[in-house]
Amino acid sequence: MKSIKFLKVRVLIGVLLICGWMSLSFAQDRKVDINALVQETQKMSDTSGEMTLIWWIPEEFWRASFEQDPNMTAAQTEEFVKILRPYMLIVAVDGNIGSFGGVTYKSETTIRDSIQVIDSQGTRYRPLNNENIDADTKSFLSMMKPVFVNMLGPIGQNMHFFLFPAKNTMGQNIAVAKSEGAFSVKLDKRVFKWRLPLGSLLPTKICPVDGEKLSGAWKFCPWHGAELTYRK
Repeated sequence: MKSIKFLKVRVLIGVLLICGWMSLSFAQDRKVDINALVQETQKMSDTSGEMTLIWWIPEEFWRASFEQDPNMTAAQTEEFVKILRPYMLIVAVDGNIGSFGGVTYKSETTIRDSIQVIDSQGTRYRPLNNENIDADTKSFLSMMKPVFVNMLGPIGQNMHFFLFPAKNTMGQNIAVAKSEGAFSVKLDKRVFKWRLPLGSLLPTKICPVDGEKLSGAWKFCPWHGAELTYRK
């Protein structure tokens, strides 16, 4: 369906409008491709008749956004990021497309009852209850919801925010965007998997055989089998 094909594009446009920049920067000499970052953090169902999007929004996304605002100091950026750091933020849209292209979206309650985060050890986590979420974090999410609605219409209206614990019972992070690891999100019987780190957050690597630029998340060239190196 055309609506499925352009779902990521519409979400991306919304993000660009929200952030106000066409590129994000983690360092003065390196730009992060916002399209690549969004592509890596979003997963979609490839089943016909489904309009399902799972979007993991890591800390790095927000940090980069605020670091590009000349009116935001480093201290203010850290204060904001600190609000979200205890949580793993997952945004979910789940709907069924009818015969004539209309979408019937599932409610926040329905999605909440069936969504789980699964860490690399197979431990499952349920969304945190409202009473277990900091008041400032809840305020932030309540402000973000109307922004998504205004930018994305029905899709934004049906984008639901779920917070999971950022750490396991051993105090270890479940997912770190720039470190090796893996996790998945299970929505009823569907499983969406991430392998980390995210290449869009890392410097490009070079194949020593032909000099091709490849993802910073890769260790070896998929065509030559040679170990990749960082660009000098």
